[in-house]
Amino acid sequence: MKNTKISLALLSSLFWLGSCQSSFLDVKPYDSLPVNSALTNENDMGSAVNGMYSGLRSSFLYGRTVPFVGDLLADNVYISSSNSGRYITQNTYQVNAQNADLLNTWTQAYAVILRANNIINATLTGKATINQFKGEALTVRALMNWEMVRMFAKPYAVDQNGPGVPLVMTYDVNLRPARNTVKEVYAQIQKDLTDAMPLLTISKNSSLVTKYVARALQAKVYLYQQDYANALTAAQDVITNGGYTLATAANLNAYWNNPTPVTTKLETIFEISADGVNNAGFDALANMYNQSGYGDGLATNDLYNLYTDTDARKALIVKGKRAGVDALIVNKYQNVQNTSEKDDIKILRYADVILIAAEASARTGKATDALTLLNQVAQRRDPSFKGYSSTGDGLISDIITERRKELAFEGDRFNDLNRLGLDLKRNDQYPSAARSIPATDSRRVAPIPQSELDANQSIKQNSGY
Repeated sequence: MKNTKISLALLSSLFWLGSCQSSFLDVKPYDSLPVNSALTNENDMGSAVNGMYSGLRSSFLYGRTVPFVGDLLADNVYISSSNSGRYITQNTYQVNAQNADLLNTWTQAYAVILRANNIINATLTGKATINQFKGEALTVRALMNWEMVRMFAKPYAVDQNGPGVPLVMTYDVNLRPARNTVKEVYAQIQKDLTDAMPLLTISKNSSLVTKYVARALQAKVYLYQQDYANALTAAQDVITNGGYTLATAANLNAYWNNPTPVTTKLETIFEISADGVNNAGFDALANMYNQSGYGDGLATNDLYNLYTDTDARKALIVKGKRAGVDALIVNKYQNVQNTSEKDDIKILRYADVILIAAEASARTGKATDALTLLNQVAQRRDPSFKGYSSTGDGLISDIITERRKELAFEGDRFNDLNRLGLDLKRNDQYPSAARSIPATDSRRVAPIPQSELDANQSIKQNSGY
């Protein structure tokens, strides 16, 4: 694996969009502590950790773009014809290398990685608190690299030796790195998660990285690598030892209506938290769905029709009006007008881990276990449901459908379709030219931002752009 040493950047506003003078991998972030000199004591490191988490809240990461586009590029969400002008090119599959959303996501992700590196590479050692901070940073770095490699590279199962994204390990202002391979990026992600777990505590509140956050993320990364045996082992570890529980059908709406982190281990393994002040533009995701905000993103008929009337998840989509026309309104994020607390964004949930275990079981010859796990989620959401009884490919298909129903509006659907090599078939609520996108279509991988290509000649563009 390449041990790339490069510097890292945050561009704080669209002022930078016209600049071709410097790579977004070589400018210091504007709001972090000085690189390589700041972390001289535990308080410094605590401040750096807070800054790292703050970066995740950006509307170009989990605050909006990452979860919203993850459903929009698939078949769960479309942009209303009456809209604010946001994410139109994603809806129409006309994204190019000049796209501002991609540029800002690239920039912000590497800014978070820089902050994580500053913590990981600090010379402070020994104390349990220091170890905890470093474990959190290793996990966040893994999370960011995973988001980037899924967005800007072909899936692991398609071309693991193809170009991934640059691995940023330490600060060096002079280097301009090439892209590491997909395999190298995934190897570093797994190494970071493995290194993180012994450093982490078992339990804190759901807005902080803990041992089982790292373990759950590892299970999901293994799933994307199609390493189903290890995915199952990791997921079962979380199920057996993590202490998490599923929300009941009766309490599901209340669970989603709660805008604060939990300590009860109910459903949420990891979420990005924000209140009315410390939110970095947060609730931008909710504003894309809520009709008191932009309200541009509407649920598709296809998704809505998957739910039975007794499925509690159906109530998270509300029949309403958009510009006077019948529409399906997403109601998973309900705190747009709450001035004291904003909607926390779920990154890892217990239901996801159970479904990972179900899929991994089905793909490793444990069909009975897979059905038990699948029905655990399905019947928890719909107590009237008699349960799945499928086998073989039908069982796999049911698990993927249940993932779609359970994780809708959380950004998973497009990545699931990509990792599985499934063609995208959208209904007539989408523009006619963007209804059939084969798995091999170059548009299934995002272009590297043009400004980065202009500044760093070592980085090559993805095919098709």
